Amino acid sequence: MVGMVDDLSSTSPNEDLEGTIPEAGSYRWVVFSAFVACNTAGFLIANTIGILLPSITDDISLSPTEQGILSSAPFWANLTLMIAVSWWTSRYRPKILVSVTMLLGALFLFVQGWAPTFLALFFGRLAFGVTMIAREPARSLLIKQWLPQRETNMSGGISNLFFGIIVSGGLLLTPAILNYFDGNWRPTMNTFGVFFLVLGVMWQILGKERNTAKTLVTDPVSTSVSEFSLVKKAFSFREIWIAGIGFTGAMMAFSSFNSFFPTMALNFYDVSLSGSGLISAMYVLPGGFSGVIVAYYLKGVRGRAPILALAGIAMAGTYCAMTVTDSYPLLIIVAILNGIGWGFFPILYMVPFHLKGVQPREIAIAVAVVMSMAHLGSSVGPALTGYMQESLGSLQVSLRMISLAPLTLVIAAVLLGKKQ
Repeated sequence: MVGMVDDLSSTSPNEDLEGTIPEAGSYRWVVFSAFVACNTAGFLIANTIGILLPSITDDISLSPTEQGILSSAPFWANLTLMIAVSWWTSRYRPKILVSVTMLLGALFLFVQGWAPTFLALFFGRLAFGVTMIAREPARSLLIKQWLPQRETNMSGGISNLFFGIIVSGGLLLTPAILNYFDGNWRPTMNTFGVFFLVLGVMWQILGKERNTAKTLVTDPVSTSVSEFSLVKKAFSFREIWIAGIGFTGAMMAFSSFNSFFPTMALNFYDVSLSGSGLISAMYVLPGGFSGVIVAYYLKGVRGRAPILALAGIAMAGTYCAMTVTDSYPLLIIVAILNGIGWGFFPILYMVPFHLKGVQPREIAIAVAVVMSMAHLGSSVGPALTGYMQESLGSLQVSLRMISLAPLTLVIAAVLLGKKQ
């Protein structure tokens, strides 16, 4: 069937994929970078909502709990549907998968810009989250088409770099766009929709596929038993669950601070939305560069445990520090230190790619398991922070408590260290 990927179930589980895929030229990085740009743009939209929340709240009167639910809405979709959607969409070619999800993503951004009520806006963000998870399997398939095994860590580093540049750029530009529209969040959201359409056109031009022995388009005759076995195998790896545990706490704190730090900075520190956007960018951008450095020097699995432990301690400490000081220069410094800690990202994200005897679709589903646990943190964090704010009467205390969540990276470090 055109547009679908070979089941690969006939391939020997111990066969070395690197040995069967000939070297690709430098264009492999053009294709991969184009995909990462499209994919990261979704996280940009999901994570800049905190800057828009004051304007949205003034428009449709949101409670702190509703603000938290709205912030986490895309990640609720990721949490509940990621494994099922990834299993389904992993059968389709990356070219069409990315194209369709970018178009639908733009559509649901326009829905958000129109939304007259909390429920309508929640639906728009929830549906947008579904397009994010539907696009994710294309990453695993493109990596297996274009990159040898030795470059998988670097692909994670490049993903981290793009995340840092694009998301931090969005955190810096969103206040400017909001100011341009006189504080009106609706045309700002529509601008994001146009941005998505532009990226979709870019992917149509630059995105290409590479047919190899392992990724040829065929008509897969997959029985329900083989499909079930595919999912079952992805769930069977202990390392997958360990990586998910590490991600859960880190993403819980990250999404909570992205959602509520601009409000806290505006109300308690007298820092403008532009100023808080710069602070937020500083705990995103450095992680992109530190992730590339980690990916470059960490060629395999050895040495990852100490990095994870240090990152968890540093991130918990710096998030906490951001709730106790109102010094703008010090907030910038602390945010940069926090961002450096995000260099751990390629270590956990690439765990499925270092498992022995896994095929492309199995990797796609294994990544979905890891990221579902990450999105568990992204989903729970803002909603829990908003609830604690209403219960405790203090946003600062709520964020201070949630800042301890990245210590799950220390747990992951200990467990992965035993596997080395």
